[in-house]
Amino acid sequence: MKIEQVEVLVLAAQEGKRDALELLYRHFFTPMKRYALIRVHQTTTAEDLVQNVWLKVGRRLQFMQDVRVFRSWLYKALRWEIIDWARQQRNANFEELNESSLFTEDLRPEVLDVAPLLAGLKPNEREVIELFYLSELSVNETALVLSIAPGTVKSRLHSAREELRHRYLNEGDKP
Repeated sequence: MKIEQVEVLVLAAQEGKRDALELLYRHFFTPMKRYALIRVHQTTTAEDLVQNVWLKVGRRLQFMQDVRVFRSWLYKALRWEIIDWARQQRNANFEELNESSLFTEDLRPEVLDVAPLLAGLKPNEREVIELFYLSELSVNETALVLSIAPGTVKSRLHSAREELRHRYLNEGDKP
């Protein structure tokens, strides 16, 4: 779905058209679930977190003033929902990603291929990679989600890519 189509649907949903909200939900549910699944490692928990966000979206969408930031607004809400969940679980290490804890049934194959490499990144670099590449947000959208400057997103992407390149090249040297 094109950005313009999303904006039109958001405007329609703000006017109370339920079918527009349903179309937005169907379009964004799977990518949001993937993002949540990478963070929480449990399919049912990821689905619950995404559902919670959509319940809040239904109540708060009418107050959104700039429909152009809808996608970043959604992911920011999801990110905060995940952080709240982690606090409730008293799971201080919720961002730690390793192969044994990753529940993989709903992840795309390319995500599974890079998961071991992502595990070694700094949490702030990994999150930028996840939002930019795996959730396909723009630099500006990623910056809005994380409440950082676009230049910071770019520098974290650069650092993460360099680290991933280094790890990938070193993987090839192993017997």
